[in-house]
Amino acid sequence: MKQTFYLVCLLLASSGAVADDVIPLKTRPVQLAESVHAPQPAARLRPLGMLDLPDLKVNGLRLSQLSGLAWDDDAGVLYAISDKGALFHLRPQFRDGRLTGLDLLKAVPLRDAEGKPLKGKRADSEGLDILNGRNGRSGDAELVVSFERLPRIARFRPDGTRLSDYPLPAPLNERKNYRSDNKMLESVCVDEKLGVLTMPEKPLVNEREGINRVYRLDGRSWPVPLLGKLLPSEIECLGDGRVLILERDVGVIERAVALRIATLVGEGDSAASLETVAILNTLEGYRLDNFEGLARHQGNRFFMVSDNNDLFVQRTLLLYFELVER
Repeated sequence: MKQTFYLVCLLLASSGAVADDVIPLKTRPVQLAESVHAPQPAARLRPLGMLDLPDLKVNGLRLSQLSGLAWDDDAGVLYAISDKGALFHLRPQFRDGRLTGLDLLKAVPLRDAEGKPLKGKRADSEGLDILNGRNGRSGDAELVVSFERLPRIARFRPDGTRLSDYPLPAPLNERKNYRSDNKMLESVCVDEKLGVLTMPEKPLVNEREGINRVYRLDGRSWPVPLLGKLLPSEIECLGDGRVLILERDVGVIERAVALRIATLVGEGDSAASLETVAILNTLEGYRLDNFEGLARHQGNRFFMVSDNNDLFVQRTLLLYFELVER
């Protein structure tokens, strides 16, 4: 009976039917490390389950190219956005504190001011965070989304309705200041004191060699030294000016992921103090892909998702992990 129910849900999803009912996704558990002897730099990252997600369509929206995550603690919903402007409502399943499954609750497009689904260059949504996600009131959450191609940061309702754009300061407001259309506002998060923060995927054209920056929307910024070839793909605000930076390098032979915590001190223009939490590399036995989305769940536990670029040789992996204090 359970298999029959899942097949019906899958057929409805692939046909573009509206997902009014919960669809249990047929996920496959994957081990993060091939060996139990993880290298020392990863000692502070404790994996608590990783799932390989299926590639399917719901409401004509493909569950792939996931680039941003946000957790709504009041509603118990994990939001995920794709590079194509699709927003998915997901509900993770846990057993003994480990991620064991995932349900798809809803799939909607992000919409423009006229209520039309975003298309083309306007649909390249990348970074994601949430407002009012932990205030004890369900139903008042808003999503903060950053974009590439046409650089901007905007607020949306969870049903995809656009609320407003945040004014971008110089130099973030000019396309000519970015390295390319595909290296713009890759990440975003909201700090209770500092407000909306963002990072471009690559340093701006006039930046010093080897330096990227975390920007406030008032124009102030903090220099962050690059970590080899790794580029920032998401940031998650931890409070008190601390920002968890997800960085990755996806090569043909080698793939790497790093997590660093930047503490933003002063009023900007002073270097952020950095702490390396974990560095994972496929050459050391880790199963990695193009990790781009990051969201804090509860306490020191986080979700991280990979963008499969709509390529059959890549996977959409959802990792649940804990950062262990020293």
